[in-house]
Amino acid sequence: MSKEVLIFGAGNIGRSFITPIFLDAGYTVYLADINTKLITSLKKAGQYNIRICSNEEETIRIVQGFHPVALSNKEALFPLLMRIPLMVTSVGLAGLEAVSKLIAETLSGRINNEKEYIPLDIILAENLRNASSFCHGKILESLSGSFPVESHLGLVETSIGKMVPLRTEQDIIQDSLGMKAEPYNTLILDKDGFIGPIPQSPCIQLVSPIKPWVDRKLFIHNLGHAAAAYLGRQYFPNETYLAPLMKDKDFVEEIRNVMTEGANILLSEYPEVFTIKDLTDHIDDLLTRFSNTSLGDTVQRVGRDLSRKLSGNDRIVGAMAEAVQRNLPIKNICRVYLAALSFEQVNQDSEDYKIFTIYKEEGLEAVYTDKSCVGDFSPAVYKKILDELKRIEAH
Repeated sequence: MSKEVLIFGAGNIGRSFITPIFLDAGYTVYLADINTKLITSLKKAGQYNIRICSNEEETIRIVQGFHPVALSNKEALFPLLMRIPLMVTSVGLAGLEAVSKLIAETLSGRINNEKEYIPLDIILAENLRNASSFCHGKILESLSGSFPVESHLGLVETSIGKMVPLRTEQDIIQDSLGMKAEPYNTLILDKDGFIGPIPQSPCIQLVSPIKPWVDRKLFIHNLGHAAAAYLGRQYFPNETYLAPLMKDKDFVEEIRNVMTEGANILLSEYPEVFTIKDLTDHIDDLLTRFSNTSLGDTVQRVGRDLSRKLSGNDRIVGAMAEAVQRNLPIKNICRVYLAALSFEQVNQDSEDYKIFTIYKEEGLEAVYTDKSCVGDFSPAVYKKILDELKRIEAH
């Protein structure tokens, strides 16, 4: 079986993280994207640079040897879909739905010379809880015939901790294909999700089960990052960048308190996986990474997309719901939620500004009911959260 991988998504994570890992592991890498202009540029250049930024130094990684493919180029894409045993998605929720349908269209045709189906593993490098269930459902919706899904299709969830800031206009002018990223380079994969050979790399950490690690990312990393953005905008409204906020010791302790409430959920839910020291060390590491000045990450990038980040299953309300079910405190996370409601005050055409407007004109309950009271938890849980939000808002 060939050591090939097809990566869907030539964006931040796909190019700065996933592609280098598999190139270094000896794979032939095909990099597919819907952006034909980007694919054309990558083909012409044959390489791109990653500026690996830390507070101590900056190094350049030149990425070469990959094969760009436009998703619109069916002639080039179809043979890859028919034979490659390992694929990776890094395309976001909307893109994952489209890619799942595309893969489903070719699954029944993946037959070798012995008239046997060619097994396929798909690594879901998405910032999405329960990504495998979502992808499985979309594939089944589109799949016709009698393809043996359960035995010949592996869906591998991940925990993606890599921080990659958006490129500025100046960055693009200086290097149109270049990227910036932090040194962190660990890809956490669900060991149990594979049906074929598991890729080997010093950068790959295999875990079983994966759910505790996905929740760790959501309820500590994502939650802490959101807290830094929303409380940072509240306390330091004129500061563009995230890192300078982390020089304020009182502010850092406030973010730590939020992340600790998230850690308490994990300790309650997964006592056999995590210890207090594990999670405390993880929080310390993240706070240091948030303070990476040379990364140039902005408060706006970290905090944007409020509709998703305030939804009922995501980092803030999802954490509060899990905590409420376990009678754990949520005071600090509540303060993050309330700060988020006033986050976007500049771009009046954005969806985030609509949330700000609803909050100012109609109040907390209107936003909460519309954006946050829909998810996997009972109405009673969501009501307890709303009651606590109202209590803290009143003070």
